[in-house]
Amino acid sequence: MDSFAVPLHLGAAALAGLLQKSLLGQAVGGVPLHLPKPHFAPNAKNVIYLHMIGAPSQLDLFESKPTLVRRHGETCPAELLAGKKFAFIGGQPTFAGSRYAFARHGQSGHEFSELLPHLAGVSDELTFIRSLHTEEINHAPAQLFLHTGFGRGGRPSFGSWVTYGLGTENQDPP
Repeated sequence: MDSFAVPLHLGAAALAGLLQKSLLGQAVGGVPLHLPKPHFAPNAKNVIYLHMIGAPSQLDLFESKPTLVRRHGETCPAELLAGKKFAFIGGQPTFAGSRYAFARHGQSGHEFSELLPHLAGVSDELTFIRSLHTEEINHAPAQLFLHTGFGRGGRPSFGSWVTYGLGTENQDPP
């Protein structure tokens, strides 16, 4: 068997499965092509989720921390560091507050820094999740935790659950 035989056979099998479903327009193997409607109507029609790796910190965009700003440059007290693990912190860390001005916007009162004047104009159309907490100390596991609820790979992501909740023709839930 030459080296191209296996990929061609797998591709042909996948194509046949896709064509069979689209040509028949009905249940395949007892599974309906269209999922039933959920038992309640979703409130959202679309979700735009921004996860901006490498973007400015939320402390410079969406969360003013007046105490942190007031203590900017001060040495962090030992009692705040005791028993905690931190990634990439050595020596004696200092507080670093944002250097940008914040203001509340819309009826929601969401805070935005001066860096986001246009986004602040639609503040009442946005949702902020501020209850997430993890013990992960490095960015990559913490990002996995944010998206899946678990610090290691292999779990369904936030996006797959949103797609499933809003409705999809995919027959495989997360």
